[in-house]
Amino acid sequence: MEKDTHHLFLVWLIFTGLIIFALFASWHENILALLYMGDKSRISWAITLLYIIITFHCILRVYFISSQLNATQKIQNLIQNESDLDIHLSDGRVHVNGSHVLPESVLSDYLHDLIYKTTHEYNNDNNESNKHNGDLLDVYESRLKKPHDMGWFVADIMVKLGLLGTIIGFVLMLASVADITEIDLNAIQNILTQMSSGMGTALYTTFAGLVCSILAGAQYHMLDRGADDLIETAKHLSSVYVLPKIKSTV
Repeated sequence: MEKDTHHLFLVWLIFTGLIIFALFASWHENILALLYMGDKSRISWAITLLYIIITFHCILRVYFISSQLNATQKIQNLIQNESDLDIHLSDGRVHVNGSHVLPESVLSDYLHDLIYKTTHEYNNDNNESNKHNGDLLDVYESRLKKPHDMGWFVADIMVKLGLLGTIIGFVLMLASVADITEIDLNAIQNILTQMSSGMGTALYTTFAGLVCSILAGAQYHMLDRGADDLIETAKHLSSVYVLPKIKSTV
């Protein structure tokens, strides 16, 4: 089923809109104030800053992948709708039946390299040729997904920062007990206050790390699925439409 224009970008906007609504509701209910004021280590602030930075990176990647999917859909329709396909290279661009030039995109670059390699290196060993074509596709898949590694890395760092805050919180709790010199009602009240503060730090930082990591991971999961869709389309077009036509003319 053909997806709408900028389908990935629209899905991301809906996802981000729900996050903004949840943040507004949390602010209205003073949940955010409890989170940031209760965290004595200030690690929650660092986690939030990382999430904001990685979200801006995700915006750029979402729009790029979404634009590539749009171009891929146009190329797919152009190639599949030609009853007598004639695809060749001219002036460094991929031409279809002479009158159509494929729009600049990752898929166009892949088809250009595939046609060039096949016409210059094709031999009768189809298994070896298919292996080389797979290697070329792996290169483009790596180019698409490699920028996403930073997002997954930061999502993992958020969890670790949350765990670091948990340890700091427990240290604060133990420190309140270690400072006891005498036991009376006021001392017990002070101890309980400090222990609750340490427990708050431990829980709030863990909460911030887990939530931000999950949200960041969800965004980069969308990006990876978009890249997979693009690669699957490239594999289908090259295997079913492009390669058979090229090999028949070599």
